[in-house]
Amino acid sequence: DLRTHSDTPISIHVPTDGGASRPSRIPVEKNIESFGLSPKGERALFVARGDVLTAPIEKGPVRNLTNSSGAHDKFAAWSPDGKKIAFISDMSGEEQVYVMEQDGSAKPEALTSTLQAALTSGPRWSPDGKRLAFSDKDGKVYVLSVADKKLTQVADDEYGGVGDYSWSPDSQFLAFSLANANRFNSIHVWSLVEGKLHRVGGELFNANEPVW
Repeated sequence: DLRTHSDTPISIHVPTDGGASRPSRIPVEKNIESFGLSPKGERALFVARGDVLTAPIEKGPVRNLTNSSGAHDKFAAWSPDGKKIAFISDMSGEEQVYVMEQDGSAKPEALTSTLQAALTSGPRWSPDGKRLAFSDKDGKVYVLSVADKKLTQVADDEYGGVGDYSWSPDSQFLAFSLANANRFNSIHVWSLVEGKLHRVGGELFNANEPVW
């Protein structure tokens, strides 16, 4: 009502059989988002249609670890000791980092609760299994301590996202590339002991995808 600036809801009822909203079993082999092997190569890890699953290489059951039709679980990664799986999920309403037992014996545990930006790159375990590195769409790079859930922002790329972060074998350094003003990338290394970021290389050549 333009004169009184009030509105009145209109009740609308659409008869439907609700076929698309009924519970159903859906094959996911054509909807696999990512995959990987367990550290010992005994089971394969899949993310398919928003769920985290593992399957045996030879004998054993297929496990749907999250079974969350109302959430998008993604970027699953096996811990170095093969006991846990980290992943990203929006089950709380915002994308956060979770970890769970690889056998599905317990519910997923949220390691973060305050992230606001959507994540574009999945968590990567440090070789000692104590930390996870990940980044968001705004170019921020984080290191997360699994034991105490301490979250540290180690870098911020003002020109785009970061997805090529790589842990050193001793878990003391994290390498990745950040964009310069000329849009060339330079390698940077973050030190766990110092808590500082060190730049490696100049601006006149493009460098990315560091590997230890």
